[in-house]
Order: sequence, then C-alpha cells, then structure tokens
Amino acid sequence: MPIRRNYIKYFTIVSMLLLALVYIYFMKRTPILWGYHQFYFTPKKYKHTLLRLSSERNKLDSDKQPNLDRVFIQHFRNLMPFWYGTRYSFYGQTHTPGEGEIACGYFVTTVLEDLGMEIDRNRLAQVASEEMIKELVSIKSIKRYSAYEFEDFIESVGQIDDGLYVVGLDTHTGFLLKTQQNLRFIHASGRFPFAVINENAHTSVTLQKSKYRILGRFTNDHKAMKIWLQ
Repeated sequence: MPIRRNYIKYFTIVSMLLLALVYIYFMKRTPILWGYHQFYFTPKKYKHTLLRLSSERNKLDSDKQPNLDRVFIQHFRNLMPFWYGTRYSFYGQTHTPGEGEIACGYFVTTVLEDLGMEIDRNRLAQVASEEMIKELVSIKSIKRYSAYEFEDFIESVGQIDDGLYVVGLDTHTGFLLKTQQNLRFIHASGRFPFAVINENAHTSVTLQKSKYRILGRFTNDHKAMKIWLQ
C-alpha cells in the first residue's frame, strides 16, 4: 500500500508540473489566458520597448533608409503582442495595454502615437474613420470599397501591395497587415472575445458585416512616413 500511495503521489506531482508547463507555454501566446500581461507582456516591458523603438527611429534617415517601410512594420509588430487581449469598451481610452479598456478608434490612434507619430490621439479617435485616414496618409494611398461584396473586397485586397493599412468600416476601425502569406485584421473587437485581437481577415465577421470599407496605406506613403520621422 505505501508503494501504491507513493506512486500516486509522484504521478500527481509530475502531472501538475506538466500541466503548469503547458499552461505557461500557451500563456505566452494566448492573450485571453490569465498571466499574459502579468508576466510576459507587462506595462513595464512595454515602456522599455517604446524607449528602444524611439531610439531606433531617431537614428533613421528617410533619404538613406531603403527599407523604411519594413522598419515601420517591424516596430508595429513589436508593439502588438502587448495589446492583444486588452479589453474592449466603446468608451475605452487606456494608454497602457493590458490595463483598463480601449475602443477601436483609440486603439488605432494610441498605437500610432506610441510608434512615434505626432498626432492628436483623442480627436482622431473620435472622428469618422475616413476623416482619420485622410489626415494620416496622402490621397493616392486611399482606396474605397463601398460597393464591393465581401468576397470581391478580399480578392481585390489580395492584389494590392504588401504592407500596413488602416481600415475604416461602417462604425469600426483597425489595422490590416498584408503579407504574401497572410491578411490579418488587428483591432479592438466589439464582438467576442471583446478584446484586441489578431484574426484572419478572410473569416472576420466584423469585416464581412460592414457595408463600407476604406483603406489607407501607411507603407510606401511619403506623408505617413514623414509624420512618423518628424
């Protein structure tokens, strides 16, 4: 009997350790799990990341930087893991990912401000998404898809240049990140799970339901890059 009890005890301990390791592994990658912001993508680490990216941006020269767009996208990608899982609220205005709540417009303008773009975060977060996009990028970098069915919209976007875009919808806004392999819709979602998420644009209900869609391209846009580096 003592041997059997010891076996059960050790089995239980080993099982709990394995479960803990599995949880920690997924906690790094799943923003909805408890601990994501408390241990891995903390506010303190976010501040350090902002300082590092600011230092890198200050060293850039738009006239001598052939891959400026790629640097901009990389900076964007460096910030996104901190924001995933931040709770959504229609009136949310938090500056700190993982703390408080954020609305869709404030998510876009806060990220852009944290990337180093000198913008009026509050005002742009509250205007119509088309007005926000017009102020951020040049006219030639704006494309409207108001008369497109969703499938036609996805097909058309599949033919545009890779890069980072702000997308404006009927009553929503977010980022579209297009690469050769993926088209991702990154936004503070007013649908489940009511948080900042990174989802496949092809299956996004939010994109599907909107009757109006407008894209503003940051990459390869002189106006946007000038705002970023000024």
